Amino acid sequence: MEVISVTMIRQSLNGLPQHGLAEGYSIRLFRRGDAETWVRVEQESEPWGKIDRKTFDQNFGDDCDALARRQLFLVSPQGRDCGTVTSWYTRRYHGRAWGRIHWLAVAPQHRGKGLSKALMTAAMNRMRSLGHRRAMLVTDTRRLIAIKTYLDFGFAPDMRTPNADRAWRLIRKALDHPALR
Repeated sequence: MEVISVTMIRQSLNGLPQHGLAEGYSIRLFRRGDAETWVRVEQESEPWGKIDRKTFDQNFGDDCDALARRQLFLVSPQGRDCGTVTSWYTRRYHGRAWGRIHWLAVAPQHRGKGLSKALMTAAMNRMRSLGHRRAMLVTDTRRLIAIKTYLDFGFAPDMRTPNADRAWRLIRKALDHPALR
C-alpha cells in the first residue's frame, strides 16, 4: 500500500471506551532512564522504520517531569516492558491545543491479547485527567491494525490534511470498519 500520513481526531474525551489488561500484565509510568527502554520497545515493535535515541529526543525532548505524567509502559507477566504509549500534546493544531496519542506500540509476541486497547484506555484516561478536552494522532496508511483501534476509540479521519482523500480511499478499500462506511 502507498504510504501516506493521516491525522485522526476525537473532538471530545467524554464516553471513552474502557478495556482492561490481560491477566498478569500491568502499566507503569515513565521513570528517569526510560528513554532507552522506549527505544527498545519501539525497535521490537516497528517493522518499517529506524528508531533510535534521536527519535525519542526529537519527539519528547528531555522533560522528565512531563514524561513521568504522560508516558506509559506495558509490563509483561515476566516483568519485562513490552509496550508503550504516550498521552502527549500538541499546543496548536487548527488553532487549538490538543491532547495527542503518540507512539503506541506493543511487541509482536504480546499482540492479540487486547493490550493495545488496554494501553489506549490508560492513555486516553490519563489525557483526560491531565485536562485535555480533545485528542489527535498521526499515523500512516500502512498501520491498518492501529487505525482500526483508533476508530474503535472514536477517532475519525481529519479530512483537512494534505492527501486525506487519497489516503482514506486506500484505507477504506483495505479496512472494513463501521466508522468508515
